[in-house]
Amino acid sequence: MLIRLLLTLVMSLSLSAEIKENNFFVYNCSDDYHFVVELQKGEAWLFLPTGTVKAMQQQSASGVKYSVDNIVYWSKGYEATLDVGKKRYRCKNDGIAATFERAKLSGVAFRAIGNEPGWILEITSDKQVLFLTNLGQDKTYFEVIEKFSDYSSTEYEMHSNNNVMHVRIENSRCRDTMVDRVYESTVYINFDGVNMKGCGKALF
Repeated sequence: MLIRLLLTLVMSLSLSAEIKENNFFVYNCSDDYHFVVELQKGEAWLFLPTGTVKAMQQQSASGVKYSVDNIVYWSKGYEATLDVGKKRYRCKNDGIAATFERAKLSGVAFRAIGNEPGWILEITSDKQVLFLTNLGQDKTYFEVIEKFSDYSSTEYEMHSNNNVMHVRIENSRCRDTMVDRVYESTVYINFDGVNMKGCGKALF
């Protein structure tokens, strides 16, 4: 019980800036199988290695079950099984990966997260910028007005009403030690005079 409590605390600290995803999942399964699910009312979109299919919700004694043709997706919390024909995969959701995949499908080109204090930075392909703090409750939108880039880093200068933010994205590996996850970029932010550091990666 104590170990489970400690693990929950560590995850909550590492994901302090993340918005909880209740309908989007990235599954890592047995036999090195991976797939993504987006749940909508009464249906599930399954992004499988072989293509995308829409499964409809079925009655189930426990968990939530969806099926289409010879494919059955059965979700029980953050664990699931996926039957493809006669093959069954046992899967677990990667909550961190799910937030990045959801952002990618929403058009985000680069995403970064930081802790203590928690924050999220999302840059869309048209260079619109969203900066979230306070567990995602406080949102500040920016437009990039200056940009410098070379082989080692990219810098952005942004203004929004009374807020000023400078972002430096370095092409150097960044490790989130709380969950032992490695990202391709180290991100430094100065938001209204407050320095922050985190990790991020390009989604396109």
